[in-house]
Amino acid sequence: MKKAIIVTVNAKDKGRLEELIALAETLGYTIVKVFSQQRKRPDPRFLLGKGKFKELINYVKGLQSESKRDNITIIFDGNLKPIQFFNIYRELKNVNILDRVQLILEIFDEHAGTREAKLQIELARLKHVKPIVKEWIRQRKIGELPGFLGSGKYDVDAYYLMIKRRITRITQELEKLRKLREKLRKSRRKAGINTVAIIGYTSAGKTSIFNALTGERKKVGEEPFTTLTTKHKAVILEDNLKVLLMDTVGFIDYIPVEIIEAFYSTLEEIVESSLLLLIIDVSEEINEVKRKIRGVFETLRRIGVSGKPMIVVFNKIDLVEEEKKVEEKVNLLKNVVSENYENIVTYINASAKKGFGISEITKEIVKVLKKDMVKVFVSVPESKLGEIYLPLRIISRSNGFYKCEVYTYKDYLLATLKTLKKVNAQ
Repeated sequence: MKKAIIVTVNAKDKGRLEELIALAETLGYTIVKVFSQQRKRPDPRFLLGKGKFKELINYVKGLQSESKRDNITIIFDGNLKPIQFFNIYRELKNVNILDRVQLILEIFDEHAGTREAKLQIELARLKHVKPIVKEWIRQRKIGELPGFLGSGKYDVDAYYLMIKRRITRITQELEKLRKLREKLRKSRRKAGINTVAIIGYTSAGKTSIFNALTGERKKVGEEPFTTLTTKHKAVILEDNLKVLLMDTVGFIDYIPVEIIEAFYSTLEEIVESSLLLLIIDVSEEINEVKRKIRGVFETLRRIGVSGKPMIVVFNKIDLVEEEKKVEEKVNLLKNVVSENYENIVTYINASAKKGFGISEITKEIVKVLKKDMVKVFVSVPESKLGEIYLPLRIISRSNGFYKCEVYTYKDYLLATLKTLKKVNAQ
């Protein structure tokens, strides 16, 4: 049995603690004890205060004497500094130590399906481990004599150099993928294809909404981070408007900087999208929903998203028992959203499971995206129609020509006219 002990210095933040426990249980850990303190600042040596840390040591020793077969893992709520990791490991040998970053990365690792996702996870893990290994080297060399009398390089030195080389190599590979994504985005934009990024907290129901809007059957799970690689699906909506819907990686509160940096090539899809579709799970307790909403907007700020048009979807409305409670809850949450973001287009109540509100979402997407588009009326030779890759609607046909409405962005109007001229459009 995988036994885990949770350690936190944010005892008052119950939502954060409950989320950490849920994340640990996702990986199959059985939580046997929670050591919690409320501190303004974590202890620089052990995170916990000296007295509480002694309690932790005694409890672990008791578990170890009871059963030597069970694996014991201590999960710390927060990002352990290298010196804290070293001190804790020195006092608690033969125990696995994880902080919040490592726990999240373990969950990511279980769900990684593509090479890009695996590279992103490996990069985040190496960046997190690198300063810990550096501290390990420093601690082992304290008091050694310099020069030829010193004990020479340790195996850990070679490991540190390997980490640096691997980080460089992965960064280069991800940069190539990022440039490829950038080219694809530019070509989509020139072709008049709008992009809509479906965003939200992990397990809010983003993939369920994506499936409902596209007719896809992508994997949906109760466990967090089912989606790690952006899923794309092009759909044609009203007025022949072609839209690329993107199901993105779920956000989480207190997301570590290493994860944002490693997944930036994926998160960049959100930054470059035409419209954001924010999915909020309203079935949870109100304070928990508020915490998650603030976590989403904090992440958006950190990746540089602001002012982009946003449609807010209150999902899982069918799980809220009374209609009166739905209204009260939604009105409270609207205030929280508007306090954190300016360009909210509209709010929609929905249930991906029941199919409620999906048509309304589609209509609002069309309404928002058509504002930035213009129609060009042209006559195109029948033989050249297949050479136009822009969204269009055929109005009529006569004398070997198709009379069409061609849709394009205002920014690309001149480029569109040049394209139409090349195919002898009139």
